[in-house]
Amino acid sequence: LEAIYDDDPERLKKAAETYRPRKVYDSFEKLLEDREIDAAIVASENAKHARFAIPLMESGRHVIVEKPIATTYRDAKEMVDTARRRGVKLQVAFVMRYHDASVEIKNRIGALGRIRYITATNHGRCPFSWFVDPELAGGGAMMDHIVHVADLIRWYTGKEFEEVMAFVGRNIYPELKVEDNALLIARLNDGTPVSIDCSWSRPKTWPIWGDVYMHIVGEKGALILNAFNQNISLANPDGFTWYYFGPDADLNMVEDFVDCIEKDREPRATGEDGLRALEVVLAAYRSWREGRPVKVSDIRS
Repeated sequence: LEAIYDDDPERLKKAAETYRPRKVYDSFEKLLEDREIDAAIVASENAKHARFAIPLMESGRHVIVEKPIATTYRDAKEMVDTARRRGVKLQVAFVMRYHDASVEIKNRIGALGRIRYITATNHGRCPFSWFVDPELAGGGAMMDHIVHVADLIRWYTGKEFEEVMAFVGRNIYPELKVEDNALLIARLNDGTPVSIDCSWSRPKTWPIWGDVYMHIVGEKGALILNAFNQNISLANPDGFTWYYFGPDADLNMVEDFVDCIEKDREPRATGEDGLRALEVVLAAYRSWREGRPVKVSDIRS
């Protein structure tokens, strides 16, 4: 790791102690001036992604940006356009595209024939911190958890989301200013029905993330993805938890990003993919506010 920057001094100190980079910057402008940096990972609060990613790409750096790509369509579109104009790689951290089990589903889904329906879940425990700040996060559980499975559904089927209806339940944590649970009912552009159950419903002893489940039914069979099923469950007087020992999707993703740069090829999860997934989330929020189904294409207008 060449360098690290954070606009939060305490967080910067902790990250520097953990990752031991060669350089630690308390100024983003100074980091931009460092010509030894070829690529960067933007893992800031969601609303700040464009603020950091666009100057990095303008200066010729390749970028991995955490999901969601941004919190607004305008920011996301500007990021995609900047990467294209500057000729740099923009990869969205859709790590599930790099998980071994998920890749196996991609390889096998063609055998199912026409897809009849897909139902998916993405659960975790509430991360609190800035994730529950509507200004910094852009929303709650829907913003945090829809994008992963929406992206996988697009990747698996080659289809786009056509229409979305969102139902938000009473908060598990009443004190939050964002939603912590929701159910998304959607239709792809070939008519395939889809459901996505996203929530921060897991207990405090659970990992922040660790539930990506999908049931895909086709005319010739079905596939089930249970990406984090390789774990050891433990119940003791302190509660219930589990320890995951499956594939390291994060490592796979970063290695693939480096390979993309070295071989000058497109990332598996591009900025455009991030934009399409964000459109689904933004349509879900509009559906919730207005109490009606929303066309995903309306988000672009």
